[in-house]
Amino acid sequence: MATATKSRTTSVVTLSIGFLCLLVTVALGLNIGGAADMFPTAGKAVWGFGGCAVALLICSIASWLHKPTSSELVSEADERNIAIRSQAAEKAFTLLSVLVPIGVLALFVSDQLSVAGVLIMIGLEVVAFLGYLLWIAKIQRSM
Repeated sequence: MATATKSRTTSVVTLSIGFLCLLVTVALGLNIGGAADMFPTAGKAVWGFGGCAVALLICSIASWLHKPTSSELVSEADERNIAIRSQAAEKAFTLLSVLVPIGVLALFVSDQLSVAGVLIMIGLEVVAFLGYLLWIAKIQRSM
């Protein structure tokens, strides 16, 4: 049952971010409060935020509607599967922690990303790493 609750929580967070992207899309598309004036290419921003909104909303609704079977619940609670998912998540985080800065540097050097974009990506990298450290601290306290 804990897995179903975790899935619901993830769905709610994803849905919330999707609605936030949808609000930004509407604000940019209708230029509410001069929001479109903040971006040199507002049309690009509308399509970007709109695409993110659609993708996040579809994923969250699909996740929300999925009802796990009893065999899925047993499989998710298996300690081996938990350990495998944990190791896979750690490896993916480590890989992305290396690839994202390299990708940002490549985009910056090829003039596809501005200094502001680089700073935003660095900020996201720092936030992700802080989240990683907080999750480790939380898990260590619970054990």
